[in-house]
Amino acid sequence: MRRPPRKSAWRHLVWIIPLLVLDFYLFRWLALRQGGCTPTTETPTQPAQSAQSEEPLPPPPPPPVWQAMVPPTPQTNLLNPDAPGVLQPTGSGRLDSAKFGSTRTGSRNGRIFPSFHEGVDIAATQRDRKGAATDPVFAVAAGRVAFVNPHAGNSSYGKYVVLEHPDDSLGTITRRDGTVDPATVYTLYAHLADIRFGIRAGHSVKAGDEIGTMGATSNTRPPIPLARAHLHWEVGVMLNARFEIKAREEKLVPNFGNYNGGNLFGFDPLDFYAAHVRNPDLTMAAYLAQLPVAYEVALRGKSYPDYFRRFPKLWHGEAHNGGPIRLTVSESGAPLSGRNATDAEIARLGNQRQVVLKAYPDVLGRNGRAYISLIGSQWKFTAKGRQWADILFY
Repeated sequence: MRRPPRKSAWRHLVWIIPLLVLDFYLFRWLALRQGGCTPTTETPTQPAQSAQSEEPLPPPPPPPVWQAMVPPTPQTNLLNPDAPGVLQPTGSGRLDSAKFGSTRTGSRNGRIFPSFHEGVDIAATQRDRKGAATDPVFAVAAGRVAFVNPHAGNSSYGKYVVLEHPDDSLGTITRRDGTVDPATVYTLYAHLADIRFGIRAGHSVKAGDEIGTMGATSNTRPPIPLARAHLHWEVGVMLNARFEIKAREEKLVPNFGNYNGGNLFGFDPLDFYAAHVRNPDLTMAAYLAQLPVAYEVALRGKSYPDYFRRFPKLWHGEAHNGGPIRLTVSESGAPLSGRNATDAEIARLGNQRQVVLKAYPDVLGRNGRAYISLIGSQWKFTAKGRQWADILFY
C-alpha cells in the first residue's frame, strides 16, 4: 500500500512568523500607553560646589581631676577643722599637732630632733565594739596607685598607699617612645589598718574608690593607741624621679624608692581642699601660684633639674641656659617656681653651690628653718638644706 507523502514542518512558519511580529508591536504599543510615550529629557545637574572643609576643632581639654575631688574619709566637716572630732591631735592634746606644718619632736639614735608634719591627721567617725576605727579611706581623685607599703613595721607611716593624679596644668612630659603624659601630683594615705585587695602599683582608681581602712599602724615606740587611730593625709609633689637610683646607691633601708619621705614635699591638704570647694575648676598650677614664698635661693648644679622636666609650667622665662638657677620655695621645701639666675644673683652666688637670696620669716616658720638658718645677719643653708639641693640636682 502506498503511503501518502509527508508534509514539511516548515509550512507552520508561514503563519507563526506573522504572529510573532504582531505580538511584538502589540506589546510595545501597550507599554507606551502605560508608561507614557513622551521621552524624558534629563536636565544636567549643576556640579555641587564643594563646601570648604573646615578643620575640626580640637577636643576640649579634660576637666581637672580635682573637679571630682572627694574627702578621703566619711568626715564631712573638713572645712571646719577646729570643730571637735574633726582632727586627731597627738598625745599632747594640742589641736595644732594634727594640722599641716606643725613641728613635732622625734628621736633617732637617741637624739631628739624637730619633725615637720607634711600632712593632716583626720579623726575617726566610726568604731567597732573594741574601739578600733572602721572608717573607709577613699581616693580623693582619679589616678593610679604609685606605691604600696603593706608592712606596718617598715615606716612611721605604718601601712600606707601613694596615689598619683594627672594634672597637665603643671605641664606634660614627652617620653622616649613619643608618648605624652601629664605631670602628676601625689596624695598619700598613712596608718592604714588594712589595704583593699587589688590596690597595687599601677592599678587605676577613681575618685571615691576605697583603698583601705583607717587605723593606727606605725613602727613608732610607743605605738599609736587605738583611741588615737587616724588617717594621715598628704597632697604634694615629688622632688626627683631619679631618687630611687640614689636610694640604691646609698643602700637606704628600708628602700621606698622614689616615695621616700625625703623626696616628697607636701602642701596643706585642708587648704587645698577648701580652695577646691570654692573653685571646683581649680588646678594645681593655679593653687601653687598663690602659695606664699618662704625663701628665694640661687643654686648651681650639674644639670637641669628633673623637677622642672616633670613640671615644665613651673619654669618661667627663657629655657635653661646651663648656668645657675633661681628658685622660690615653700615652707615645706617644695619649689614653687624656677628661672635662670640673673647676673646679680650669680654674683651673689660666687663660687658657692647654694646661696639664700631672700627669706620671709613670717612664712618660713620653724619648719623652713630646717633648710635655711639665720647665722649672724645672714641666712645660710643648713645640712638638711644642702641635702635637699643635692636631691634636686641628682
